[in-house]
Amino acid sequence: MVLVATAVPALAEGGDPCAGIDTNLTDKRAREYAHLIVDAFSKDLKPSERFKPSDVEVGSFLESDEWSAVSASIPTADMAMFFFQEVGGKKQFKDVWGGIAEASEAPQLIKWAEDLGAPRNLATCFADQVTFDDSADSPFGFTVDLTFSTKAEERLTALHEEVVVSASYYGDPSEKGKEFVDDVGRFDLGTETVQVPASPGIAEISGNQVGESDLEWIEGRPNVNVNVFTARISGDDNLISCDFIDGPLDDVIQSMPVALHCTLIEEEVDAELKP
Repeated sequence: MVLVATAVPALAEGGDPCAGIDTNLTDKRAREYAHLIVDAFSKDLKPSERFKPSDVEVGSFLESDEWSAVSASIPTADMAMFFFQEVGGKKQFKDVWGGIAEASEAPQLIKWAEDLGAPRNLATCFADQVTFDDSADSPFGFTVDLTFSTKAEERLTALHEEVVVSASYYGDPSEKGKEFVDDVGRFDLGTETVQVPASPGIAEISGNQVGESDLEWIEGRPNVNVNVFTARISGDDNLISCDFIDGPLDDVIQSMPVALHCTLIEEEVDAELKP
């Protein structure tokens, strides 16, 4: 299972899909679930990949009766939803769901959670947390046209490998944002990641990671950096070198779909800055 960042909630119109759910993420709960996630995952990793509770970032909390779920990221994967059931006074890890889904897929997500044993209200709230409204147009979305060298496509197909398109939004900080810049003096607006087949085609970045209200933290319009790499289904290493994007988002939108060509790293083809 591939764990990637969750999307903007948009399950249904009217009513609160999380009504009756305890969503109060306290510091105590964050620490508790960080330890639970380490106990469930770290011990099965290679020694070089094992992690500590301090490496776990818990983003949200859901609880109904003896069932609970938290969205969290670990060093080896991005944000995902981890499910637990309390049995005999102890919380037991049940399963993890990672990814983003369209609002139309909410019924399947609810069924998945209920099949685990989670109550209906928790399953419904979970589905709301990890779906986005595919009918909503974002002014920050764009598309890229992925192509592959013959060698790259043949190798990735043989390995049943997929690719990840990662779009990181950023900008020069406004006065309000200067206190929160990263190591290179930029204000980070967030990253959206999508996973697609390793074959020629269009990959869509929704832009839902960024909202109009976020622009108050930067001067002018956002920039975006886009990188493409293998999803590491077949192994621990990235296998491809791809063209990349780094610059004004408006230029990317005007040029879409932006062509990004990928080759095997061993082909030693220089990647190009686009658009």
